[in-house]
Amino acid sequence: MKTLHQLIIAALIFNSMGLLLAQTVDCPQEGRTKLAHIQALNLKKNRSDFPRAADINTAVDFAKLLASKEQPIGFAEGQAATIIGFVSNVKIGALETCNCKQKDHWLRDTHIELTLDPMDEGNKEKLLVVEVTPRFREQMKKQGLDWSQKNLRDAFMGRWVSVTGWIFYDANHDDESAGHGNTNVWRGSAWELHPVTSIQITVRPKSAVPNAVIHATTKPPTDNSNEGRSGSGESVAKQCTALTLKGTRCSRMTTNANSKCWQHSK
Repeated sequence: MKTLHQLIIAALIFNSMGLLLAQTVDCPQEGRTKLAHIQALNLKKNRSDFPRAADINTAVDFAKLLASKEQPIGFAEGQAATIIGFVSNVKIGALETCNCKQKDHWLRDTHIELTLDPMDEGNKEKLLVVEVTPRFREQMKKQGLDWSQKNLRDAFMGRWVSVTGWIFYDANHDDESAGHGNTNVWRGSAWELHPVTSIQITVRPKSAVPNAVIHATTKPPTDNSNEGRSGSGESVAKQCTALTLKGTRCSRMTTNANSKCWQHSK
């Protein structure tokens, strides 16, 4: 009787492992849908190759993707790009056919919402979406990197990041993007980097900081130090190195020698 009980338990464990394995790998690249145009979109979303240097269109940046319509000028879907943005949100994607409508967070896309100005976090029309997919989550795991939903949020939320990925136009969301006259707008553009193939913390780009060069209004230092100054006698502003109460880096710019803004220098 005891042996039979043990065999039943072993069978249940084996069956559960089989189901888990099936959940992990048994979702074709075209996903689970009978609609041909959705299958075509899913094939693009689920690509698993890394871009080569020749694939990356260096003319593409955050602003170009945000401003472009369905027929872009200067780039094409299927090329790759690297953009810089501020992470305003990291959240789990919906149940989608590209992931066979899996419920496990590991097997769903992660949406990373980027903006060019931390002050625009609440302005949905200025957001770009980049997406981490289960296939690249698995590839990064094999490289020793944790691209789980939780770790992506913990590592990048509230930080400036450099993101590389495949340029993709998500036609499923074009009418929910800015400029389409729809009241249900939750993003600035239907253009994405999807899938993301690399994401790294970086510094705020000068192009995203209006008036980054501020004319000095105080007496020049007497120690002849050139730190934080340009050759033209102007003080070059840098991002404050202090942390906010939320634990994110302060977004203010400063010319103070201690690299802290007026508030964090108190």
